[in-house]
Amino acid sequence: MCLKQYTPRKIIEVRNMPKYKFSNISGPVTFPLSTAFVDKYMPEANATFVKVYLYGLRLCYLPGIDADNKKIADALDILETDVLKAFDFWESKGIVRRSSDGTVEFMDLSSDVEAQKPQKPAYKASDIESMMKKSDIKQLVSHAEGIFGKTLSQSEIGTLFGFYDWLHLPVEVILMLLEYCASLQKTSMRYAEKVALSWAEEGIDSIEKAHEFLSATENREKNTRYYKKLLGLRGGKFTDAEYAHIVQWTEKMGMPPELIKKAAEKASDVTGGVSFPYINGILQSWYKKDIKTVEDLSKDEIPKNTATSRQKQTQVSNRFVDFSQTHDYDFDAIEEKMQKKRMRK
Repeated sequence: MCLKQYTPRKIIEVRNMPKYKFSNISGPVTFPLSTAFVDKYMPEANATFVKVYLYGLRLCYLPGIDADNKKIADALDILETDVLKAFDFWESKGIVRRSSDGTVEFMDLSSDVEAQKPQKPAYKASDIESMMKKSDIKQLVSHAEGIFGKTLSQSEIGTLFGFYDWLHLPVEVILMLLEYCASLQKTSMRYAEKVALSWAEEGIDSIEKAHEFLSATENREKNTRYYKKLLGLRGGKFTDAEYAHIVQWTEKMGMPPELIKKAAEKASDVTGGVSFPYINGILQSWYKKDIKTVEDLSKDEIPKNTATSRQKQTQVSNRFVDFSQTHDYDFDAIEEKMQKKRMRK
């Protein structure tokens, strides 16, 4: 909105002219945030850096507002050094630029968004006919039909060729990808395309990387089946968070399966089910006490006899502490009575 200066009509002449002031509009209710920032840059930054970026970007849409690092730190309730570290981080990523006079410039990420979304080419019939003349592509199609057990349509051949031409995956890697899909009983080219896009994004572009990925995937599936049975769970796969717990317990902490099962049983007694955070708490406690086997659990348990003995000692101790002598006794007379009893016996 453009504000123009308003000059009131002078109706009567007064000695003290009133002062006219326009109230400032508050600025935009929303401001644009690039999806490239959320999809590409935000996941690899810590929460404080993200807060600084968002707050700084917000200030860009408040014309006339001057802010320095201290004001930003006060507004976000963080240290001023954290603000500096944040802008150092974002500058290293190329999405913020600082000049010698202290100005922070937020870069336009719209082109970055386009770069993240490669446009899938539409192959014409003539393109497919031309590419089928290449021996490696012809063999790729032939092997693909053998793996999927069907004759590929012209559209499916175009999709398959896109893995090679568009996603730049080697023929050997594409064949491994198709074998993987077939092992999951997924012989749809649409499903294969989703996997191909995922592999391309993760940089799986060689036989070695494909083997590594498939091996890790196979291990995860085996572990999922094993630990589902061990923990008495049914249903599908573990979530990423749940599987991260399994990896931490087995690989980082070195906990054997039988000890994990004991922790799950102990957690179930309290929660009535399988609670991964609760199991993790128990295992973390055992790990700190250097409990690595079921036999080591004796370190964490007080024997029942010992506990009973301690309770009795406490009770006896409490009785004598509470006892107060309020009578005078004739110990000679008591001894004489005890001797007479012994003589009678």
